[in-house]
Amino acid sequence: MSDLMRTHRALCSAFISDDLFRRTLGGGRSDLGTVARYLALPVLERPLLSLYFDPFFYLVSYPDVHQQGLDPLLHFLEFGLAERRSPHPLIDLHHIIHIDPLALGDPPEPAQLVDLLEYDLGSPSPYFDPQFYREQLGPNAPAHGMLRHFLARGVWDHRLPNPWLDPMWYADRNSDVPDEPYGALRHFVLTGDAEARAAGPRFDGRLYWARYPDVAEAAVPPLRHYLARGRDEGRQAAQDTQSDSVFAAPDIARPLPADPQQALAADHDMRARLAAARQQAKDQVQVSPPLLWHADDPAREIAELRFPVVTVPRLSVLIPVFNEPQVTVECLMALAATLPDAAVEVVIADDCSTDATIALLAQVANLVVIRQPQNLGFIANCNAAFAHCTGDYVLLLNNDAQLLPGALARMVAALDADSGLAAVGPKLLYPDGRLQEAGCFLKPNGESGMVGLFADPAEGGYCIDRDVAYCSGAALMLRRTLIGDTLFDDAFRPAYCEDADLCLRLLAAGHRVRYLHEAVVVHHLSVSSNRQSVARKLRTITRNQQTLTERWGTLLGELDRIRPIAFYLPQFHPTPENDLWWGQGFTEWTNVAKARPSYAGHYQPHLPADLGYYDLRTAETLDRQARLAARYGIEGFCVYYYNFGTRRVLSRPLEVVRANLDIPFRWCLCWANENWTRHWDGGAREILLEQSYDPATIQSILADVVAQAADPRYLRVGGRPIFLVYRPLILPDPPAFAAAARAAFAAAGFPGVHLVYVESMEAVDGGVRPADLGFDACVEFPPHGRAVPSATSAQITKPGWSGYRYDYPETVRAFASRPSVAYTRYPAVFPSWDNTPRQPMRGTSFDAATPEAFRVYVEAKIDEIRSFHMRDQRLLFVNAWNEWAEGTHLEPDTGHGHRWLEALRDAVAAKSWA
Repeated sequence: MSDLMRTHRALCSAFISDDLFRRTLGGGRSDLGTVARYLALPVLERPLLSLYFDPFFYLVSYPDVHQQGLDPLLHFLEFGLAERRSPHPLIDLHHIIHIDPLALGDPPEPAQLVDLLEYDLGSPSPYFDPQFYREQLGPNAPAHGMLRHFLARGVWDHRLPNPWLDPMWYADRNSDVPDEPYGALRHFVLTGDAEARAAGPRFDGRLYWARYPDVAEAAVPPLRHYLARGRDEGRQAAQDTQSDSVFAAPDIARPLPADPQQALAADHDMRARLAAARQQAKDQVQVSPPLLWHADDPAREIAELRFPVVTVPRLSVLIPVFNEPQVTVECLMALAATLPDAAVEVVIADDCSTDATIALLAQVANLVVIRQPQNLGFIANCNAAFAHCTGDYVLLLNNDAQLLPGALARMVAALDADSGLAAVGPKLLYPDGRLQEAGCFLKPNGESGMVGLFADPAEGGYCIDRDVAYCSGAALMLRRTLIGDTLFDDAFRPAYCEDADLCLRLLAAGHRVRYLHEAVVVHHLSVSSNRQSVARKLRTITRNQQTLTERWGTLLGELDRIRPIAFYLPQFHPTPENDLWWGQGFTEWTNVAKARPSYAGHYQPHLPADLGYYDLRTAETLDRQARLAARYGIEGFCVYYYNFGTRRVLSRPLEVVRANLDIPFRWCLCWANENWTRHWDGGAREILLEQSYDPATIQSILADVVAQAADPRYLRVGGRPIFLVYRPLILPDPPAFAAAARAAFAAAGFPGVHLVYVESMEAVDGGVRPADLGFDACVEFPPHGRAVPSATSAQITKPGWSGYRYDYPETVRAFASRPSVAYTRYPAVFPSWDNTPRQPMRGTSFDAATPEAFRVYVEAKIDEIRSFHMRDQRLLFVNAWNEWAEGTHLEPDTGHGHRWLEALRDAVAAKSWA
């Protein structure tokens, strides 16, 4: 074949841009004369014919092509693609094929490569993140083609290909790099990363290699390693820093501008870390598949099936069927092997199956088969058969599910024991042993979520019974008398969301739905519906979710309501004790105002903005705090309470609140039962006030709490006042204290007290069950217990400083990745932490604490709440509202303004519809 014809065929590839071809050569690709003009040009002067091909990059990457004087574009189209050679700095064929070996075809085809790039079907390179780029464009982002948009416009607008690579920052700091964005990007991919140069202010390759010698020894370009593998392995990006020598620093910190680019990067980084942690948790699940029944010959197994004679059933098991004889028979085999002592009738709802084997079920002794004269669809079929069920309880059971031994008996026993329960659901497993569902939650937009999807079913949070919004109709046991004549509403025909609607009907009537962890069912999940059109299935789901929200919108909003409660320090007013120990007029503001930065980038001092240096003895201040908190969706405060041998300290603010009923200040108490010391650490050195536990003190404390709980503004759970204890394990006898508290509240006429202990100090990660202490629940107290040290060096600005620096995003990841527990544990979040105002030379602070990372943190904890908490137990604690001397405060400061409050409010609002 002549060069002309071979070139003509190559240039007709989908990889070539018609527009670029016409603009640079003046003719179409079908015109041999135009192709001839292309060939007549010197190789290095031939025009660019594809945004996805960089001739310079190709020739530098593959010197054999340059040495032979070959046209790089033609070589790529004829040979390079098949040889997996990459055409562009941001198109890495080995990376694409590693992720999906079939993404480009075998051998690779230009058309499949173009489809992948044009429709964002995969990541084209470790260095380009399509989702991150889309987020930069915001609402004006095109529907697809992120790489094309970046190469045509974005790179010239100084947009970034990923959060860590900033081409112009790189060019500004390297004199041998082209002073334009694309050239700088290409230089970094070809040269800079291999030399471990810093890619941008957020990633220093030299430090990454120093942190991870295995990467350096393998001579892998550090940013490429981090993007391709390191993030998923839990490794940390290394920011550009200098040595630990002392630098001059300003006396006070300057306000921190809300830079949109940095805010977006912080948000993206935090989401990526949490996504990697979630994926890592899923990948680490190791389970064994349960023993299941198998029907290799369904007809033969049907002939051997028998069910007992039942005259007055206590339980009806309703199994809808349409064909699928093998899974149906396996379901019946499992059921027959696990029938409890209670009288059980088994009802098959046959939706006019066309498989002859299903017809054989009519021959099974004592099996009730209701066959529809025509195919009605799932809901109508179930409703028709439900009319024939006569048991006190009805178990809806999918035909692709198998009951494990004891499951039926446990569900019946739960309904027998608790008349408030209208329905119960089991733990659902996949056939491979992973968890499919431990109950379900519902969002206000009608979407549902399966709690614990793909997790280890033995994890603590899935091994405790709890009330839920609903359980899947794959295995759901109901009180028949509460349902009425119709099981599922026809508004949801042919299927989807009908089980959620059924459970919501029960909840709206004042009943409860409960997940039972010891009742276990294996569910294949959607064996029948998987044969349907995916598009039709999704359309039906979306339509029925809309129906669900129109009908139950108010109830869904109530079920999904989050109750943020912020820890509150009443230290901001003079007291005789502080005057004596620290000097006349001392308050927490004294330490706050004199704080100074300890290292470069250290944000100190934190200076109050809207509320100023307030005095908590004034009703006006307390009123402004309460209204500001309510404006951002905070339900109330958890106020620290101090009582030392009947000597109350810092009690004045709540005295003012209680004397002014018009102040919308809502609160509960947390008894801060630890010593006051000169070191602000609750320890035993240089004690100023010693915590005592004698009967008089306990009596005084409980009398105070009961008196405050009588205020209608006091926070409650299930009608019971909330009372927290900061350090429960140093109580001489925690169960005795809990019993005394319950007795005191009962004597005062309360329906009880909701006792919560704080996971602080010795209780951090102790795994102490609240019930073992006589308590009802516990609450996290971040950053206690899981703070992750910062791996970067710091430019010390305070001579002699020897404090501790921690990594905020990694600490958030650690708290968001905690395994769930088999008891009630309320989640908590912290916006930042820095106690250097109290410990100027040895304080603890957190790097990279931003409102954007905090917002993602809050969203993650709301997901946790959805999985494990119902109704008014959906508490989210925040540490803290006003711990100014510990650098954790939602109250506005001069550096961040209202951004911490906005982050909390926006996270709650965002999760209300996501």
